Amino acid sequence: MHLIRCLSDFKGTPNGVAIAIGNFDGFHKGHQAVIECMKEKAQRLNLVPAVMIFEPQPLEYFSKDKSPARIYSLRDKLLALRSAGVELVFCMKFNADFAAMSAHDYVVELLGKKLGVKSVTVGTLFSFGQGGKSTIEDLKKIGSSIGMEASAIDGVDLDGERISSTKIREYLFKGQLDHAKEALGRYYSMSGIVVHGNQIGRNLGFPTANMNVNRRISPLRGVYAVKVSTRFGLKNGMANVGVRPTVVRNQSKAILEVNIFDLNKDLYGQSIRVFFIEKIRDEMKFNDIETLREQLAKDRLSALEVLNSRDINEF
Repeated sequence: MHLIRCLSDFKGTPNGVAIAIGNFDGFHKGHQAVIECMKEKAQRLNLVPAVMIFEPQPLEYFSKDKSPARIYSLRDKLLALRSAGVELVFCMKFNADFAAMSAHDYVVELLGKKLGVKSVTVGTLFSFGQGGKSTIEDLKKIGSSIGMEASAIDGVDLDGERISSTKIREYLFKGQLDHAKEALGRYYSMSGIVVHGNQIGRNLGFPTANMNVNRRISPLRGVYAVKVSTRFGLKNGMANVGVRPTVVRNQSKAILEVNIFDLNKDLYGQSIRVFFIEKIRDEMKFNDIETLREQLAKDRLSALEVLNSRDINEF
């Protein structure tokens, strides 16, 4: 998969591009339906299957610090798109100039002339252009004038309700990981590079692999039973996502700490993926270190009980 972050680096394709446009935050079943439709058209028309995403996401740009939690980091989103068979990703810088672009310039100048798009697939709630006032009907009308076809895919329902990134955030915040799994089609996960911590977990007898949560707000907070994909295989573990109130003062940014069971290996600088299976408890502040240590021992037993009792698949 080829990532394009600067349009001057894109030299075009032989026959053109079939593109899906959206945030694809979480890459849930609704997003997957859009991608599958785009890929079918790409194959039929002999086009390159491509996606356009935005950094920051439009809502993050307009809402600033009040923006909702991002489900997937850019890294995780790109991994999901690659796994889905996308060959080309245009990661557009969403700024004042992009937000002010007219619908005509968006379709004709950007999609048509710069990217060579011949086919566009979006969700039915898609909007674009200055003020987000233009819809799929505008996309079809303007696109037809330059030989570009466009279509919108209906949302995918779960229990009679449309699957959305907003709904998945709600599931994650509430610890309803099974519901999130149904909407995503897989266990919710975070991936990243293991970084050096302050050795607090090791001193407590529960050494952790630490990973920065690369988003303003984490969609998770608490202690979880997890599966961890490492270069040594898939391992059981427990994870804490939070600010570690017992041992760190005034920390605002969430950290992911994973205690991997039965693995005594150096993981610093290595990539891991953490699959969240079930929430064990909320993060809490303990009166002293010994009480925290005792709770961690209980958490480990709870995590093992969950991991040993469930048929865990669909990674």
